[in-house]
Amino acid sequence: MLPSGYQVAVTRNKTEFSKHFAGHSKNSLRAAMQYRDHLLRELPNKRKKDIPRRLLTALRLTKPVVGVFRYPERHFYQVSYRDGAGNLRSRTFSWFSRGEEIDAYAAAVAFRKKTARG
Repeated sequence: MLPSGYQVAVTRNKTEFSKHFAGHSKNSLRAAMQYRDHLLRELPNKRKKDIPRRLLTALRLTKPVVGVFRYPERHFYQVSYRDGAGNLRSRTFSWFSRGEEIDAYAAAVAFRKKTARG
């Protein structure tokens, strides 16, 4: 919300889609929300390599964990983190079968939670 109204901005592939809705009325808020919903329906997913729904369901998650990336063509998940000295590190969790993919994602999520700064 801006002093002059509502601003909607969505970025995909380094392109920003933005629109301003003047005023603070219920109508301008409704229009801004409709525009946002329209953009999110029409534009591609923010994640380029989405986590399959079956994995999220198996782990009782509603959305993917931030910081865990999937590389399906190479059969691994990657977690990037900073070590105690502040150096950027990464760790991979591989799988070879569908059942192992669930275990690999679960291990990556657990590692991410352990290394995330709180």
